[in-house]
Amino acid sequence: MEKNLLLAADVSALSDDTLYEAAYARTSAERREKTDRYRFRRDRNASLGAEQLLRRALELLGIREYAYSCGKAGKPYVAGRDDVCFSLSHSGSFVLCAVSEHEIGADIECVKSANMKIAERFFCKEEYEHIAAQETEEARQALLFRYWTLKESFLKATGLGLHLPLNQFEVVLNNEIAVVQNVDECSYFFREYDGVPGCKCAICTEDAPFAAELQMVEIRDCL
Repeated sequence: MEKNLLLAADVSALSDDTLYEAAYARTSAERREKTDRYRFRRDRNASLGAEQLLRRALELLGIREYAYSCGKAGKPYVAGRDDVCFSLSHSGSFVLCAVSEHEIGADIECVKSANMKIAERFFCKEEYEHIAAQETEEARQALLFRYWTLKESFLKATGLGLHLPLNQFEVVLNNEIAVVQNVDECSYFFREYDGVPGCKCAICTEDAPFAAELQMVEIRDCL
C-alpha cells in the first residue's frame, strides 16, 4: 500500500474534559510528558490531538502496533519502520499530520496580520522584498504565510528544525516551488494544500509523488 497521507483535524472538541481524558489515556508517555509541559489548555489540546491524528493515519495504513523513537535533532519516527516517516504540526485549533515512505516535513499556520518586522528579520532578503512588494495587506498576509509554511516544512523534512536559521535557505516561488540550500545534496519537492479554514498548509518531501488531497477528519473519530 502506498504510504502517503495528509490529514487535518480541528481539536476544539478536546476542550471537553471527557474527550480530553480519553485522548490522554490513548497517548504515549512521551507525548503526555510533552503535553503536560504546556501552560495553556489550547496547546495541550493540540499536542494530544496531533498524536491521535497520527494514530488514525497509521491505522488507515494498516499499522496498529508501533513505538516512537527520535533521530537527529530530536525528530520523531516510528521505531523499526524505515518505510514510514511522519510529520506533525499545529496552529490555533488545527492539527496536521503527514505520513510518507520518504522523509517529509509538514506545516500548518493560521493566517493573521503580516508582521513585516519578523519577515525582514528572519527571512531571506529576496523573500522579504517579494512580500513587501505586494500592494495590499491581504496579499502580504497570504504570501508571508505561504513562505512560512514552505520554509517550516523544509526545516522538518531535513530533520534540522530550528537548528537551521530561516534565512540560511531561500524558497523560490516560480511555476514550481524550489529551495536554494546548502544543507545537503537531496532534491526536495513541495506541495501546498487548501481545505483548512483560515490556514496555509504545505509539505516538503524527498520524493515528488504525494497525497493529492488533504483529508479533514473529526478528532472524535480518532478516539
